[in-house]
Amino acid sequence: MRELIVCGKNSVLDAVKNNLGVKKIIISNKENIKLFDNSRLQIEIQDVSFLNKLTKENHQGFIAIMNDIVYRDIEYLIKNKPEIVLMLDKIQDPHNLGAIIRTANATGVTNIVLPKENSASINATSLKVSSGGFVGINFYRVNSLSATITKLKKAGYWSYATALDKEAVSLAHVNYNKPSIIVVGNEGDGVSKSVLSVCDSKIYIPQKGTVQSMNVSVATGIVLFDFLRKNEE
Repeated sequence: MRELIVCGKNSVLDAVKNNLGVKKIIISNKENIKLFDNSRLQIEIQDVSFLNKLTKENHQGFIAIMNDIVYRDIEYLIKNKPEIVLMLDKIQDPHNLGAIIRTANATGVTNIVLPKENSASINATSLKVSSGGFVGINFYRVNSLSATITKLKKAGYWSYATALDKEAVSLAHVNYNKPSIIVVGNEGDGVSKSVLSVCDSKIYIPQKGTVQSMNVSVATGIVLFDFLRKNEE
């Protein structure tokens, strides 16, 4: 099984606290051993230069080696029907992926679907940027987002994809039916046509400035908080 490197004090502590398959902890300061007093994990003390060879991320003297993310089966979503599922269509930048995971956690989203191909992977970079946001998230990898959306729609889901076209409805006027699928797209091209074609609604974020679009992680945050706000009303 592929191993993942988690780095940064908070991310490592979160991974240990939540029993996320940590196999070994590597720290650069022996004084920090006390943070893991209640753990039976293997702990190594190494020079900072050793940690630097393991990752280019800002590790803060903390690295955890853990098992790869265990991806769930889509059948879990069909059976349990959470109020919201987030789908990411070909997000390329692991920094954006990590920021989206962090925002998803903050808004109570616990299910994220990724395509197996043409997508940033969950790696040391995305986990570091998520700042522990990966804790409690169920991840799914599928061959086809459009086929998965179609399958979930048959199970009662409603799908909403972000898009900049004439058919899209302003976020201000969107009333979400539940359970909902929120689809956000690639940094450059947005949600692909094949995915848009199977979604129930196209939605957009109204803007007043001169920029043509927003960073995908920022846009995702706006949509998720809009869903959260309307769900609490």
